[in-house]
Amino acid sequence: MTTSSIAPAPATFEENAKADASALLEQGLALHRQGRLAEALQIYQALLSRFPGDADALHLTGEALYRQGRPRLALNHVNQAIAQSPHHFYFNTRATIFMHLNLLAEAQQDLRRAIKAFANYPEAYINLSAVYRQQKKFRQAREAAADATRLAPQAPAAWNNAGAIDMEQNRFDEAVLHFQQALKLDANYTAAHKNIGKIRAHQKDWTGALASLELAAADPRDLEASYLLSRALLSAGRPGDAIAPMQHAMRNWPAEERHKALSDPEGVAALYGVCGALEGVSMRFAESAELYKIALDSLPEHELLLNNLGTVNFRLGHFDTAIEVLKKALEVHPKQVLARCNLGVTYVMAGQSEAAIAQFEQCLRDDPNFMSAMVWMLGEKAHIADWRGVPELREKIATLLDTPGNDQTVSSFILMSNYDDARRLMAWTQRSAALADRNVGIQPFADAGALRTSPRIRVGYYSFDFRNHPVAHLTAELFARHDRKDFEVFAYSYGPDDGHPARARIASSVENFVDMQGRSIQQMAERIREDEVDILIDLSGDTRGAKPQVMAYHAAPAQLMWLGYMGTSGTPNYDYLVSDNFLSPPGTEDCYSEKLLRLPETFQVIDSQRPTNPQKATRADHGLPEDAFVLCNFSQSFKIQPETFAAWVRIVRRIPNAVLWLAQGPNGFETNLRAQWEAAGLPAERLIVSPRMPIDRHLARIGLADLFIDTFPYSSGATANDVLWAGVPLLALTGTTMVSRMAGSLLSAIGLPELVATTRDEYVEKAVHYATHRNELAVLRGRLAEAKDARRGYFDTPRFVRHLEDGFRQIAARSREGLPPAHIGVALRPLEK
Repeated sequence: MTTSSIAPAPATFEENAKADASALLEQGLALHRQGRLAEALQIYQALLSRFPGDADALHLTGEALYRQGRPRLALNHVNQAIAQSPHHFYFNTRATIFMHLNLLAEAQQDLRRAIKAFANYPEAYINLSAVYRQQKKFRQAREAAADATRLAPQAPAAWNNAGAIDMEQNRFDEAVLHFQQALKLDANYTAAHKNIGKIRAHQKDWTGALASLELAAADPRDLEASYLLSRALLSAGRPGDAIAPMQHAMRNWPAEERHKALSDPEGVAALYGVCGALEGVSMRFAESAELYKIALDSLPEHELLLNNLGTVNFRLGHFDTAIEVLKKALEVHPKQVLARCNLGVTYVMAGQSEAAIAQFEQCLRDDPNFMSAMVWMLGEKAHIADWRGVPELREKIATLLDTPGNDQTVSSFILMSNYDDARRLMAWTQRSAALADRNVGIQPFADAGALRTSPRIRVGYYSFDFRNHPVAHLTAELFARHDRKDFEVFAYSYGPDDGHPARARIASSVENFVDMQGRSIQQMAERIREDEVDILIDLSGDTRGAKPQVMAYHAAPAQLMWLGYMGTSGTPNYDYLVSDNFLSPPGTEDCYSEKLLRLPETFQVIDSQRPTNPQKATRADHGLPEDAFVLCNFSQSFKIQPETFAAWVRIVRRIPNAVLWLAQGPNGFETNLRAQWEAAGLPAERLIVSPRMPIDRHLARIGLADLFIDTFPYSSGATANDVLWAGVPLLALTGTTMVSRMAGSLLSAIGLPELVATTRDEYVEKAVHYATHRNELAVLRGRLAEAKDARRGYFDTPRFVRHLEDGFRQIAARSREGLPPAHIGVALRPLEK
């Protein structure tokens, strides 16, 4: 008889459900192990919705929540798991949560329960050892650690835990041996790497710590390792590499951990180092501000953190925010002179001169020798013609600057406006520049000074001021005049594009216009180096908005400073300074850290093709008396020093029908000036202050004046160019510095030496003489017009460019032959027929 085979009995509903639950649990556990906790939790919740009492799902949900940083919610789920099944795994997990919550007695009790349930449970012994370690019960901790290594000699965690006990007791050599044993078992065991790094860091052996911390920080969850790695990288002189790990730690650490790290002065110093790297050559000011804000969440009243946050907002141009932060710093620390001085400087940039001066004055009451406040106050007082105490302030600044060992950096631009002593300025500038260069810490490129071989000489003009600015107005014709057979011209612009026609004209007249706005210092230097420029000319120097730090990279074999900043840089970053024999007379070479490129007629280029305004200006349009002798000066207000103004008063007093015509300055300027004027006994109507105007309208009105009387010691440059182009004679007073000799250079180049004075008394006498001898002044005006019409000397822009190119050829030849920079005098070319 045959029988049919017996079919398997159908699975019961309960068996299918258990299989589904097991599959879901495995799926969730796989995600859990990958660190995809949110996805794992979704699966556990799906399982618990069907099987609310599943102990494994409850336990794993609690474990995942704990890893997400939600310990109390985790504890609730693990408690439910233990209520369902008192498994030793569950007790161990709950003990871990109790440890995190600093409930050490509860943790110890659970670990004893786990060991009672499963005597050979090494993980429980490891955690029990850790509990004892936190309780400073080192004998019991060592006993539990020994049990763990006995039960699991191949487990890196057991050896790491044993080493941690030794580390807690400052038994560092023994600890390192245990950590090394853990790493023999698992070379990628990051906890042991971190602990070795922590020991080396504690011993101030940051070099020894670096490799271990780099491996430990590979675990993105270990924020302490990232923080310590950042400190090690800073110590190794790698501030740029230190940025990312510090950001990672600070952004993700709980506030209490940040507070612990930043309460250590060395920890906050490391934060400053990283922010300095962000702000320096990287110019990542917003990221620096973010770190300071995070740090202030943990240390809300820290004076330097508040000061630095204010400063970085200043750098971002967020003046209102900077003022708010710095005011808060001073509410907490009213004697913090650095924050107060920075508040004053921010008021300067925000155009609030009187508020700025008030802050500088308070600075000096709190610290009478705080040089930065003195110098900024000196500059801002000049801006608004508040000359009270200026002579005494100058004397004190000079005395401090002359003191050996002074380590305060100051603005040489402000000093140039107040002191006519070229050699003294050189010494002061050199010291400040050395300190500034050291603080920035830029290293020249490894191939700095590498020889160039392009057939044409590549000339790069680098400037913040290719916009509506005097530098752009002066150079607008220059670029198109270069001989393209011998020269390839680059214009590197890192300032704003304001849409002005001068910028468009420059951009269209060079072969390579490179807009580098927004790039970091290093990125700009790298671009210049990649272009293999032979000669790099900085047209901005150390003026507002400028970034002379690029020159420290030595991206070109020869680097020059010209036009925007009229004085020595004081640094080795510039090889040459463009000058002439009037600006820098023979015998003054020791007043400059650079070698001089002396042009044969004058240092200054002009735009001889500038547009003219067809509308004729009249005196009535500008409030000028028809029958007056009009003395004028349209320089920026900071150039009008009290001694210059006193000389103007003397001049006007001696010319019965004279008026003084000036340009508008910042708020407070005219009020203060008129107070001085009236105190000198002169009628208010003899002082006329007009608003500033667009360049074409301004040029049209200049011709209404009879004589321009220049400022001292900071003389006119671009303004002198405008005045002479407008056909108005200019009276200059010259001294020993480049800035005091600019206008004199232009007058010398067009053959009007009679209009150059060398003493203040001579300056006054010449002004009075020409005002009262109109025929002689008319002759000078005629000679000026003749020189302009004939395009002679200073007015011959094509010839100027040929002279400049002759100098560039000599510089490039020396550079390509590997010769060091040397003073260069360009020979005067014969007039072209």
